[in-house]
Amino acid sequence: MKTLLILLNFVAFNIFSQNPFNFLDYNNVKAGFEQNGVLFNQTNIVKARYEVPKYSNINTIFAASFWAGGIDQLGNIHIAATKYASGDYFSGPYSSTNSYNDSLYIQKYENKFWNVTQSQIQNHLANYLSPGYVPEPAILNWPGNGDVTLGVASNLAPFVDLNGDNIYNPYGGDYPDIRGDGALFYIINDAKDIHTQSGGLALNMEMHIMAYQYASTNFLDNTTFLNVRIFNRGTLQLSDFKVGFFVDGDLGYFNDDFFGCNPSKDLMYFYNADNIDEPNGNTIQYGQNPPACGIVSLTKPVGAIGCFSGTNLFPHSDPAPNQPIQFWNYLNSKWADGSPWVQGGLGWENSPGATNLPYDIMYDGNPTTSVGWSEMTNQNVAGDRRGLMVLESMNFNANQSDCMDFAILYGRSGNHLENVQTVINLADSAKLFYESQSLFNCNQVTLAVNSNTEDEFTLYPNPTDGKVTIKSLTPFALSIYDINGRFISNPIQSKNINEFDLQLNKGVYFFHLASEKGKTIKKVIIN
Repeated sequence: MKTLLILLNFVAFNIFSQNPFNFLDYNNVKAGFEQNGVLFNQTNIVKARYEVPKYSNINTIFAASFWAGGIDQLGNIHIAATKYASGDYFSGPYSSTNSYNDSLYIQKYENKFWNVTQSQIQNHLANYLSPGYVPEPAILNWPGNGDVTLGVASNLAPFVDLNGDNIYNPYGGDYPDIRGDGALFYIINDAKDIHTQSGGLALNMEMHIMAYQYASTNFLDNTTFLNVRIFNRGTLQLSDFKVGFFVDGDLGYFNDDFFGCNPSKDLMYFYNADNIDEPNGNTIQYGQNPPACGIVSLTKPVGAIGCFSGTNLFPHSDPAPNQPIQFWNYLNSKWADGSPWVQGGLGWENSPGATNLPYDIMYDGNPTTSVGWSEMTNQNVAGDRRGLMVLESMNFNANQSDCMDFAILYGRSGNHLENVQTVINLADSAKLFYESQSLFNCNQVTLAVNSNTEDEFTLYPNPTDGKVTIKSLTPFALSIYDINGRFISNPIQSKNINEFDLQLNKGVYFFHLASEKGKTIKKVIIN
């Protein structure tokens, strides 16, 4: 029934649209992406595409998207937002010359995904100096530089620049600056056409999304990370600019879920209302002890977290298409009609148990302990839940960019409530892991360390029995990958000179090193 209702809602927007689709499935998650701003749903067949475990045909998320809005100097609201369909976001980078229909623009940028793995990068670095070497397409076609003759920015996808000329040249050893064992990268904009989902005025925004995963034996194997970079490519000076992450969480069967959050951890989550995830018709779901799914902001503080359900409960349901004020209201802790979210009850005034106190957070109690305001303690009726996490507002001026990061978590270690606590704990684990990765930055171009200068990293002995010394003129971070490009060691923060006893199995490894001077990768043999 949910699929039918949503299909009827947006068939008019998608009937002439064939959005390309791509998967990231490097670990135990199979996550799908489209070029229309919708994540985790294949909209032309209205199918959830966030499958955990991989190959189970069971999903924890039905769809997701990013909402962004701000106010210009004249007081006009500009907004880009979608839920389940094309209409506000368009494939490719922003073009200052409006070259979106140019055949060269279409050839270079429209409907493009770039998938790269660490093993491909390691192979490239090992061979780029070899006579006759041709980089494989994943490396060769990486969009490090934009075509300025098409009005596109000169720097696009992040890359490591070996000679510091700011030009992506894989034949000279440059390579994509990805995260994780495997990554998927794509670019969208909100400027190509009118907004038929939100009905809002364009932001002239370009959005870069890098989804990445780690193949691991711990929680990382069930986690997808998102790095989102936004660019104000136009002339607008936007105040009170907000970014929201909309997630329709369906834990298997869509109509038996609850929602909650933990604002101190910048976390929202979905969980089953009881300990059985019922079948949906003839479709098998999670069954007993269903998992919980969490979304945590890793780098930006959260200003508001809200929840709504259904599509016909105005003003407490989804914002309606072509109603920009309704999307804007949700980004500002209000219901579609402008009434405030309140503490208690169902989050709106006059609902049983509600106060009249405006509140930016909904259901922030812990259902595991029955302490505080939760859907369990409020004895809500289970159903279809959609969540919205809104980051703290900022000014977003012309030529400004910003970077934000999220992790999609999966917890299944006990019953439906114990799995909520698992996800809450995993939010801490994901943040600690992310914060340990000083290899990460928000730069579009990162200078590679020149191995011919005194600023290089020195590593010895090599080959080694696992005991190595690494020297650098500045403190550095070390991450270790195996020959297949799989992350195998927690990131190590180090001072200038360090001795390590790594206890690694015999084989070939790649040491990823980063300091304030730049990045490099060294091949190390363990005997």
